[in-house]
Amino acid sequence: MHISIDQAIDKLKAGHVVAMPTETVYGLAASLNTPAAVAEIFRLKGRPLNNPLIIHVASQADVLKYAQELPPLFEALTQAFWPGPLTLIVPIQPHLVPALARADLPTAGFRMPNHDLALQVIREVGPLVMPSANLSGKPSSTRAEHVECDFGPDFPVLDGGACAKGLESTILYYDSPRWVIVRLGALSAELFEPVLGYHPDSVKAFRHAQPLCPGQLFRHYAPKAKLILGNGMEIEKADFVLGFKERLYPSSKRVLLMGSLNDPDPVAENLYQILRQLDQEDAKVAWVDMDFSREGLWETIAERLLRAGEGQ
Repeated sequence: MHISIDQAIDKLKAGHVVAMPTETVYGLAASLNTPAAVAEIFRLKGRPLNNPLIIHVASQADVLKYAQELPPLFEALTQAFWPGPLTLIVPIQPHLVPALARADLPTAGFRMPNHDLALQVIREVGPLVMPSANLSGKPSSTRAEHVECDFGPDFPVLDGGACAKGLESTILYYDSPRWVIVRLGALSAELFEPVLGYHPDSVKAFRHAQPLCPGQLFRHYAPKAKLILGNGMEIEKADFVLGFKERLYPSSKRVLLMGSLNDPDPVAENLYQILRQLDQEDAKVAWVDMDFSREGLWETIAERLLRAGEGQ
């Protein structure tokens, strides 16, 4: 059910959950200060309670209201990348952030989205928790129709068209004395070097017993179809192929083109749409061409595909 921005604001103020766009993916939004709505997000998604939510804000000043302290270079990072697809995890004042939203952690992730509709809503309602608007473990939603596919045609959606980035935000955590990437995302690691003075490491297995942020649980972003990741010998087992327009694939296969090997941005933008298309076309087995660069945004694309195929 498509709703207007005024309706979205009214519903959020009344303690309801709505789906709304950002530049990364669509999110299920609830006011941070409405515990029942925050709990409803976990129920709707089937999300584990130990998986914290990102708090979406309209300015750096919003973070100061909740933070216990700001790590070094926090302001430099926000000046360089906010509004945008960067989430920063900081120590918070626990009494100000609901325990459910932060999964009882002493930290929380904050992001200022680069999307006019999202920012208008946040300025009217206040900070929002807004995990991706999909059933937990499934591909994220990058279009309003994806939300309706997962939650039904009557679910309230503020339609902002297709998301510009198509991948979730990059998440940084300050593990003294350096910032580290705890979730790969729409900003690639080398972009942070001019600000940090170093290339932040990507930490796949962190020492904390529970996730510090979204996207750290094992299997994520997965269609119903079984994915075969880049083993050329097994392409014959697949009925679908996810490939690139520069290459030829067996004519007996249904080929879905992810984009061009020369430009990762459209590949990222359309990745979840392609994974969802597999389910729409009732694919049973899909072979994924993994023979591409691991530089820049390609690293995130590869990670999402690997996670989508994990455990199959």
